[in-house]
Amino acid sequence: MAIKTYAASFMSRWQSAVLAAVRGDGDDAPDLASSHPIMEASCDACEVMEAAMAEGNNPLDFAADVSTTELVTTCAQLYLGLAAAKVTGDEERARELEAEIQYSVCDPLWAKTLLEFDSDDEIPYRHHDDLDDFVLPLAPTRNDAAPEQCKIAFVSDWATGTALAKNVMRCIGEQQPDVVIHLGDVYYSGTKSEMNDHFLAIVREQLPAHTQVFNLAGNHDLYAGGEGYYWLIDELGQPASYFCLRNDHWQILAIGAPPETKSPTASQTVVPPIDPLEAQWHRHKIDTAAGRKTVMLSHYQLFTASGNIARTADNRPMALNPVLYDEFKDHTAAIDVWLWGHEHNLAAFEPYGGLRKGRCIGSGAMPVATLWKPYDTLDDLALADGFDGPPVMAESLRLGHDGDHYHHAFCVLDTFGADGAMTYYQVPGVDGDAEAIFTEQI
Repeated sequence: MAIKTYAASFMSRWQSAVLAAVRGDGDDAPDLASSHPIMEASCDACEVMEAAMAEGNNPLDFAADVSTTELVTTCAQLYLGLAAAKVTGDEERARELEAEIQYSVCDPLWAKTLLEFDSDDEIPYRHHDDLDDFVLPLAPTRNDAAPEQCKIAFVSDWATGTALAKNVMRCIGEQQPDVVIHLGDVYYSGTKSEMNDHFLAIVREQLPAHTQVFNLAGNHDLYAGGEGYYWLIDELGQPASYFCLRNDHWQILAIGAPPETKSPTASQTVVPPIDPLEAQWHRHKIDTAAGRKTVMLSHYQLFTASGNIARTADNRPMALNPVLYDEFKDHTAAIDVWLWGHEHNLAAFEPYGGLRKGRCIGSGAMPVATLWKPYDTLDDLALADGFDGPPVMAESLRLGHDGDHYHHAFCVLDTFGADGAMTYYQVPGVDGDAEAIFTEQI
């Protein structure tokens, strides 16, 4: 079974609950790519519900006519419909589905799944009290590194817990980095068990003991409420979802978690917000860089040519992220490189929106089929006012593939004083070694 994710946040929470229930039932700890009848049925149910929502139908109408389908599919649809009713507060529909479930012969794992689904809290967003908060030293941690040296590895959309993901982190570890920063997305929804199994246990196994590790909050990190995410960063010693790593020559600014989320049954058509105080904090760091080079990090794209940031009222994908651009348009010229993920691709963009180097590095571990053509610019891309054309992906940075799927990737910034070079690596398969495919000066 391929790893599948869905636009509505509660569906990712539901997938996490299914995975937890299956693992807790004594199965051989399946990962996200494992085949299991209940996991497969859950994905099928999510696809049916997502298609209905895309057509403008009420998700609570889902599961109304499932009596003629196979039992496992029937149960998947009934319980997913009940989950939708619960997250939207439709008590009447929830009672109807509970009554139907009561007289069914569904596998008890579905009930365990629902208990897992109901166990989440609100996102405990942390913000600074002082503009000097969350500023951390950027320094080498290797014993053989000179004081002016620092090696920082970046990867995004990586934490699937699969053999592919473990191999990518092994390759990162072989670079002996001082710092590893993940730009977000621990799948499916960032539960505590996923944070441990798909992220923390793997980095502790694959990275050198001296390496510092940080994790931005992607959308999947927060779908389960954020408790798992903040547990993870406390384990890592990271103060908040946003932070600044600084030395005399460099600063790395990581954009954090939005303090609120949209409706759990809404598709990803709304641009995620950024807290105004956090945006002010980042601008302050850029304004006080004092000659330092600035590396900006975010989970969401500043712009895209082939992915999905959000959609216009007439359902066209936006080329530009209006939230991030409005907050930083007067500062893009001062940013030396901006890395982002969310879109499962590796791409270097030509200068756009005042930014000299925009780089998508979301190809950490999620499978991308060649038939999806991620390097083609979308025909119906909606341009922002004042922009004459879409973002352009450079030919110089393209992932290889095995014919069916693109390879996965990470990048490493090597600095010595004010000099810095970013090298991009691709990793083929579950046991392939890292291959340097492009290097640029920063």
